[in-house]
Amino acid sequence: MAKASKYNQYIKIGNPVEPKEGFDPVMIEMAQKDPRILMVLEDMGGPGIKWFTQNMPERVIECGVAEANAAVVCGALAAEGFIPVVHSFDFALLARAYNQIRQSILVDRFNVKLLGRGGAWGDTGISHNYVETFAFMRCLPNLVILSVADVVEAKKAFAAMLKYVGPVFIRQEAGPVPPTIYTEDYPFQIGKAYSIKDGNDATIIATGLMVGIAIEAEKLLEKEGYNVGILDMSTLKPLDEEAIIKASVETGAIVTAENGSIIGGLGEGVAAVLCENAPCPMVRFGVEDEFSQSGRDSDIRG
Repeated sequence: MAKASKYNQYIKIGNPVEPKEGFDPVMIEMAQKDPRILMVLEDMGGPGIKWFTQNMPERVIECGVAEANAAVVCGALAAEGFIPVVHSFDFALLARAYNQIRQSILVDRFNVKLLGRGGAWGDTGISHNYVETFAFMRCLPNLVILSVADVVEAKKAFAAMLKYVGPVFIRQEAGPVPPTIYTEDYPFQIGKAYSIKDGNDATIIATGLMVGIAIEAEKLLEKEGYNVGILDMSTLKPLDEEAIIKASVETGAIVTAENGSIIGGLGEGVAAVLCENAPCPMVRFGVEDEFSQSGRDSDIRG
């Protein structure tokens, strides 16, 4: 008789696959069905770009290294009923165009989709290793923020983003390739966390790349006799407050894990929910009050 899995439904840990592999087929499939979907470029590629340039070049708009202009273009396109999808690194897509995103997209809640790459990663240095993203984006009204843990969640989240009416930012980790975590029938929902594993000693609430790291950490803790739960917080805004409170009540201790600054990000958001509803011992794991540095991924993350 097969041993029962300690993980919950829809979980099957597998080989590493780039999350972006989940974006491309969804972008192509949904663009074929919906002529409103356009791709806006900022001197970089985008999901399904090769297919678009070969089959629908008229639906690709190149703005070059002019990210603020691209944000305004996206807002204008959305105002005319289109669904623009724009992709770049966080520092370019978001930081350089912050005011334009605020004024030309979010104030009127235009239906623009932002796909960014960031986090503490690799040898590209401080300019590209943006760890502040969650902090400076979570404070903006009218914006949904998603962060995917694996290729399946990337596929599901990207489809949900395109179907959702309103501005969405989806974070793609620019670091090590995570393991496949979910089965293809995983029921992703915007605004809902998913319990990968139940526990009774503590819960690790993780997002993005750190979900895979949390799974490895749980294995080590299990060897030391601890029964730790894992909660994938794939939506950074709005947070799933019900799931956070439930984890606190049931396990009595929370650890948050994010590939970004602990100031203003997932950890502080969870802390606010706990403080107001279900206080418990808590530790925030992420980048301290400093910029990320250049180096190997393993060295950067310590």
